[in-house]
Amino acid sequence: MILKRLIVLVTSDDDDIASVACFDIGEFVRHYPNGRMIAKQLGAKDAIMNLLGHENAELQRYALNSMSKMLVQNWDAIR
Repeated sequence: MILKRLIVLVTSDDDDIASVACFDIGEFVRHYPNGRMIAKQLGAKDAIMNLLGHENAELQRYALNSMSKMLVQNWDAIR
């Protein structure tokens, strides 16, 4: 499954790879029905939470943006 691979990439030593993985996980959660629950069950939430304290500010921003997408429960209410 691609999501499992993205979760592994979040822990990459390359900050650019981790940033893209965070963005992609956030988009999966946003567009896929039940994506939030699936990502949480696979450990994406914990992996991304660990990046919120990273020294790279850009990576922190991507992690925070992805995490905020995981916290939204009703995307129709935001539009």
